[in-house]
Amino acid sequence: MTKTLILTGDNNIPALPMTEAQINHLRRLLAWLRCAYMLDEHMQRGFVQGAALSVQHGAATPERAGEILQQQAEKINQVPAYVRQAHKMLSKALLEHDKRSGVVEGCRSDENLQAMPVSEQPAGAAGAKRIQRNQ
Repeated sequence: MTKTLILTGDNNIPALPMTEAQINHLRRLLAWLRCAYMLDEHMQRGFVQGAALSVQHGAATPERAGEILQQQAEKINQVPAYVRQAHKMLSKALLEHDKRSGVVEGCRSDENLQAMPVSEQPAGAAGAKRIQRNQ
């Protein structure tokens, strides 16, 4: 059971073993990026569904909901592709570390959501369109 995450290096940068404290900082950084820039697809679907529900319940006009969605899409598109790729790679490395350490089960959350009945899925997890990102 490995307690250390090792980020592999290359010819210029040596491999970097991380302590549990550094791993926890990495978790918080990735969570902040995911929340601040809505890099998680489930969050994006939930945002779209929330906008649709706000129109349905009269809390916003279709035009205003569309403006809000456009603003959020622009915010997501401003995140450089290399930052999104780094987030994805570090999240994957962290998930694999957590699996080896026994912190999480071997099943990804996406698979858990797909196996879950639609009635039990969190709001926005099923059926909404994904906000497209420029790569």
